Amino acid sequence: MKQNITRASFSILISAVGIGAAYAQSTEAPKPAATPTWPVAGIWMPNDAKDLGVLTGQSWLSGVKVRGWVDGYYVVNRNRPDRATVDANQGTSVVKGSNVSVEGRTFDIQRSRPSLSLAEVEIEKIPERGGFGFKLDLAAGKTQGVIADTIGGALGPAASRSTTVGPGRNIQHASVSYLAPIGNGLRIDAGKLVTHIGAETIETAKNWNYSHGFFYTYAIPFQDTGVRMNYAWSDTLYTELYVVQGWNVTRDNNPSKTWGPSIGWTPIPWLSIVANYLQGAEQNDNNANKRKLFDTQITAGPFFERLTLMLNYDRGTEQRVPPTNTTDVSWSGTTLYARYKINDRFEPTLRIEHYRDPDGFTTGVPQTLRGYSLTWNTKFIPSPGAMLMIRPEIRYDKSSANFFTNGSNFRSRNSQLTYGIGATYIF
Repeated sequence: MKQNITRASFSILISAVGIGAAYAQSTEAPKPAATPTWPVAGIWMPNDAKDLGVLTGQSWLSGVKVRGWVDGYYVVNRNRPDRATVDANQGTSVVKGSNVSVEGRTFDIQRSRPSLSLAEVEIEKIPERGGFGFKLDLAAGKTQGVIADTIGGALGPAASRSTTVGPGRNIQHASVSYLAPIGNGLRIDAGKLVTHIGAETIETAKNWNYSHGFFYTYAIPFQDTGVRMNYAWSDTLYTELYVVQGWNVTRDNNPSKTWGPSIGWTPIPWLSIVANYLQGAEQNDNNANKRKLFDTQITAGPFFERLTLMLNYDRGTEQRVPPTNTTDVSWSGTTLYARYKINDRFEPTLRIEHYRDPDGFTTGVPQTLRGYSLTWNTKFIPSPGAMLMIRPEIRYDKSSANFFTNGSNFRSRNSQLTYGIGATYIF
């Protein structure tokens, strides 16, 4: 996998902030930054995120939010798959990359070598009522290469064979927003969006476990390009509507758009429910055959101020899949998360997964996958405004078919045991 890491993206950002600071002087002294929380809030920043105007003392930057992280990992695979063997069979693998030696994963795919997974800066101007805003996520590291290569050549959900080249590899999210003065405010975002589907997202800083589950790896898209409309009916209920080009495509590969509603409801303080639906034609030059995906997450807790549970259920179908154009396929599963707060420093999380792909549409092999992951989330505060997450993890994956490579024998085993450690510096 050829990496295209645009260091200039970060230097331009830093230079722009520096030039602006020199240009606009303020008598207000910068205030200390608040320590980040974990897990980091999802795709869109909360109003209490770090404010560049407060951090720099420059009033012209007021309202521009910023956050970021640097993430890396080291993992051992007891199967010791030969990298050359796995790489030689990349044509039959869904997740694409170079030196792949941890299979069934999305980003932590290289064994027995320290790897820089992701370095990212998120910048967002949250729009005020009747005003405009934006969000820009600049990212570098092996994660961006895996996303680009997987989108460009995977089976199943990425069959459109879209491509991400040049600086596009390092732009994870880029959108403009407008808060229409309708009722409580209708927020409209348009551009390249990180998918809202699922309990996990690209950045490990936002997830309960370090490694990504089977749902994220196989069942849902990485990114979308299109429009999101969000309306908060109250502090406990919101609805959204998405109209996008399709799964992982910037330029649509057929005349049809993909659309779907989303709803989030917190009926009582310790219970929240999110339900998502997507439907659209995803096959090349085919407007008739539809892909449908239902996704829901139920989060309960914390109970006794320590235990929080989350259940994620997905079911997807696609009509008349090529090359025969006669067979309908489906995939589904359930993931249970349990996070326990021992104290302010330690929050271990157990993840139990059951993922069915009877047609081999999403994984490339007809199978049922089960996964068991224990992540020991450990927090340190190295300096004001920053957090260091050290995350030892042990994971056991079991398939109903031979899906994992053992040594130089490609897909010769039905199980995989890995253990390793992730480190994420959040600022």
